[in-house]
Amino acid sequence: MNDGGPMGTLLAWRAEAERAGDPQAGLMALCTTGPAGEPDARTVSVKLLPGGRIGFVTDRRSRKAHDIAARPRVAVLFTWMTLRRQVTVRGEAVPMDAALAEPVFLARTRPARLGAWASHQSAPIDGREVLDAALAEAARRWPDGTAVPVPPHWAGYVIEPMEIEFVRAGRPDRLHDRHVHRLTGDVWERQALSP
Repeated sequence: MNDGGPMGTLLAWRAEAERAGDPQAGLMALCTTGPAGEPDARTVSVKLLPGGRIGFVTDRRSRKAHDIAARPRVAVLFTWMTLRRQVTVRGEAVPMDAALAEPVFLARTRPARLGAWASHQSAPIDGREVLDAALAEAARRWPDGTAVPVPPHWAGYVIEPMEIEFVRAGRPDRLHDRHVHRLTGDVWERQALSP
C-alpha cells in the first residue's frame, strides 16, 4: 500500500497503468441511480484535481447530471487489465468549482469544445445530420482563431469517497487480493475481503 492512504494508492495504481500503456488508464465507469431507482453506467474520462481528488465533467442537461441531482451517491470503477487490477470508489458526486471545471474545458481540442456547444447530451435527436448542423453552426459562431467559451451547461463533479475497494487479480487459483477502506469520521479503516 501507499502511505498516502487509499486515495494515494489509487493514484499510484493509475500512474502505473499509464506507464504500462493501459488504454483504460484515463477512464472510469460511472454508475448512477435515477430518480425512480433505475441504475445506469457509462464510461467517462477521469479528471485529476488538486489535492489528489477525482472528478469528471459533463453537460448539466445529461442523464448522469439529472441522476446525480436526484441521488448524488455514485460508484466509479477503474479497470486496468494490463495490471490485472481494479478499484471501486463509492461516494457522493458534488459540484466542482467552476474555477476547476473551466481549465478542463479549455484543455480540450477545438473540435471537442465546439462539440460541447453542438450537443444537448442525452437528448433524443432525429439523426446524425442534427448534430452535424449544430456543429457547423458552432463553427460559424466561433471561427478559427476565436476562443470557444465555456458553455453555460458545462459542469464538473468531484467524487467525495466514502469507500474504496482494491482488487489485485492474476492468481491461478482466483483467490485474488481484495480489501476495502471505509471512511469513519476522518479515519480510513481497512478490511480484507474474500475474493
